Amino acid sequence: MDALQVDGAEKVYCFENFRLIPGRQSLLHGGRSIRVGSRALELLRLLVERPGELMGKASLIRQAWPDTFVHKDNLKVNIAALRRALREVGGEGPYIATVPGRGYRFVAPVRVESVMHGTSGVSQVLGNALPEPTTVIGRDGEVATIAGHLAARRFVTVVGTAGVGKTTVAVAAARRTAAAYPDGVCFVDLAAIGDPQLVPAAIAAAVGSGGNLNDLPAGILEALRGRRCLLILDNCEHVLQAAALIAGHIHAGVAGLAILATSREPLRTRVETVLRLAPLPCPESVDGLCSEQALAFASVALFVARAGEAAGYRISDADAPVVAAICRRVDGLPLAIELAAARLRGYAAATLLDLLEHGLEPLSCGPSHAPIRQQALMSTLDWSYRLLSADEAAALRLVSVFAGRFTLKDSVDIGAALGRTPAELSASLESLAAKSLLSFGYSDAGLQYRLLETTRAYAAERLCGAGEHRRAAAAHARFLLARFECAEAEWQWRVREEWTSIYGRHLNDLRKAIDWAFGGGRRSAAGRPAHCRGDSAVGRDVLGGRKPAARAACVQSEALAGCDASLRMKLMTAHAWGLAFAERLEGAAETSWLENLRLAEQIDDVEYRLRALWGLASLRSFTGRHRLALGDIARFERLAEQVHDHSAIAAGERLRLITGFYCGDMQGAREKLERLARRHDRPARRSRISRFQMDHYVGIRVSLAAVSWVCGRPEEAMATAQAALDGAIEIEHVVSQANALAQAIIPLALWTGQVGVAEHHLAMLVANLNRRDLAIWGPLSRFFAGVIRGERGLGQMSDALDELVACNVMIRMPMFRSMLAEAALQHGDLDIARANVPLALDLAEREEPWCLPEVLRVQGLLRWQAGDVMEAERSLLRAVAVAVDAGSLGLELRARQSLARVTQRDG
Repeated sequence: MDALQVDGAEKVYCFENFRLIPGRQSLLHGGRSIRVGSRALELLRLLVERPGELMGKASLIRQAWPDTFVHKDNLKVNIAALRRALREVGGEGPYIATVPGRGYRFVAPVRVESVMHGTSGVSQVLGNALPEPTTVIGRDGEVATIAGHLAARRFVTVVGTAGVGKTTVAVAAARRTAAAYPDGVCFVDLAAIGDPQLVPAAIAAAVGSGGNLNDLPAGILEALRGRRCLLILDNCEHVLQAAALIAGHIHAGVAGLAILATSREPLRTRVETVLRLAPLPCPESVDGLCSEQALAFASVALFVARAGEAAGYRISDADAPVVAAICRRVDGLPLAIELAAARLRGYAAATLLDLLEHGLEPLSCGPSHAPIRQQALMSTLDWSYRLLSADEAAALRLVSVFAGRFTLKDSVDIGAALGRTPAELSASLESLAAKSLLSFGYSDAGLQYRLLETTRAYAAERLCGAGEHRRAAAAHARFLLARFECAEAEWQWRVREEWTSIYGRHLNDLRKAIDWAFGGGRRSAAGRPAHCRGDSAVGRDVLGGRKPAARAACVQSEALAGCDASLRMKLMTAHAWGLAFAERLEGAAETSWLENLRLAEQIDDVEYRLRALWGLASLRSFTGRHRLALGDIARFERLAEQVHDHSAIAAGERLRLITGFYCGDMQGAREKLERLARRHDRPARRSRISRFQMDHYVGIRVSLAAVSWVCGRPEEAMATAQAALDGAIEIEHVVSQANALAQAIIPLALWTGQVGVAEHHLAMLVANLNRRDLAIWGPLSRFFAGVIRGERGLGQMSDALDELVACNVMIRMPMFRSMLAEAALQHGDLDIARANVPLALDLAEREEPWCLPEVLRVQGLLRWQAGDVMEAERSLLRAVAVAVDAGSLGLELRARQSLARVTQRDG
């Protein structure tokens, strides 16, 4: 009688939740079949039959490979595969203990049961089991492509960076195509193999081949010959040559077999098809994203699915931008997303994002059943790093100083300071890209490289650990200094688009260098690139009012005391412009402009005196101090006349006319602005349009549109506003676009009752605010949105005006309060009207008399609705008289229409 059979029954060896049925060559875990190679299964039988007993290596080899000579490494490989299979399905272990130099012992408690013949069993499938299936999200296209390539070409290598999900996709493809391989799928995890010479032995063990040590490939071919099966070679990167050789040999020798490999670089065989696996797509912008929109992106869908499994999480519209930002922060890497999602057991999504913004520590702990290298993101990257040569590792550390895209020349310029030769860096970058540690692409600047944020963070830690950070950061700052000194000179003659294309890609690097400099680096050296075209869009973004670099520049300004006045002046200009576009116009902005003006006068720099006076006048006008601004403009115009700067003269005239208009001086404003518009009949196409922050063509028409409407020419005003917007769009200048939208076309559309037009252009303004940090227009855009919503928007309008006041943005405030009051009257809310009309009247009489007729008109309507007809008529008559005196035909007409309506209704 067979030793495995007793009275018609088969022995079953049970330990924990495992059941081994040797007679059927079956290992079950919780009723599910575990795929283990036949030799490994035989070794398990030998061990569980004698639990607790030491089994010598020679005895195990003799019984598992009878009549066959095999090397002891075969035993080692099969024991490792067996341990891994038990662990990966959730076994707690330990099960098999090693007695060094002697053999192995099964240490878990074993009980023996029996099962009668005829009981349903599990059919034998070739080789090792596939890993536990998981729900694959966002990879249907890649899985289908792999399946097609396997059918057509029989050898596919899935290549990608650490954590991108190569194994998951390969297993999904194997499961999808399993029907095409009746002899089964054999999964070989080469991560457990430390020595490339053991690769053939690992494959032989997986496919159930005995074979002779001197001819393992022949034994593998013999075991596979005539079979139609799929062989998966997972994690080949550290045994690349050995895996490539044996895979090529098997592919050539077994016609019915297909090979699917995963690696961080191609195997480079003649017959493989390479599929590069990219990270999952993430939303480009997270602002205003709702949950439905966010879930359309595979990275967000994966995060939500894994967070739901781990913590019962469900995404909301409020959380959608936060979750999208988390996915962007980890570059859409599936492993990083899954590790982050699991942390929602202990954190809110917003807290997790904040933690990730300060480092990748939250990604340091993954599921215990995962392979060790995938239990933490840094472990995964460490696995790749250890496989690099010394030159490749040094190059990876070096390029971690770049904050964005970089070219080979950029890295060579920095590497020279650290003793790296161009040839060495070129070869290393090419190799790092092949190993999926660098992504690359082509643009107008040629081939450009980029590190994923997760890889950059890891490499930066290695840079610090190697004691190279300070030298590399200093070299990075010097590199940027040289680049932006060239940018300073070229600003005067390059077309803006061309200048931005060349230097704009260094924007994030510039921020990083300045942060490093003010954080303890060489301030005098690294501070210099910060001033380069500080008045440009690039300069504002680097030293914007809400940026860390700007705050550091302001706080550390004393550290610049040793620098020359020119450097301090230019740095203060960049800082001041940043504050001018911040949401809150605080006193610090005015202080910065005054200091900038003092420095410019001290060194007699006419250009920066003009910029300081312009910035000061603009700031004072925006904060509702138009009469004070006129004094700055007068100084500006005198200086421009002295140096015969015709561009500045025209800009000063335009600013004087619109500021005077706000102060109530309308006589001739329209004619003079029309004359300016005829002289400047096309948008500028060169970089100097940003000298005073707005294209001159656009600025003239924005001013003229408002004046034309007040003067009673609404059709002409709308056409002029549209021309301003078209010009700004043509030159792709975001600041000019925002001004044309916020100061011309949207308010004019609302004032003339064209709500649909206003709504369309408000969407454009919001899109601009998302593209560039122009926070100053945020509350005003919300006010316009409230106007469009009608009665439902009264609260939004009121809140937005409170925001504007809190931010000290007071330009046109009496007009906006009148709009809120009239909207409230239309919907019967007299309390809101009573609260706003007196405020509007006070502001109009003190600083902005241009709209006083409109405020008086709304005051009349309020009094009429309150039942005081006499006072209502008195306010409306005064509105007409003030409009006539000022020449405000448009506002006169509105006042007369309201007066006629009131008198008609009251007989």
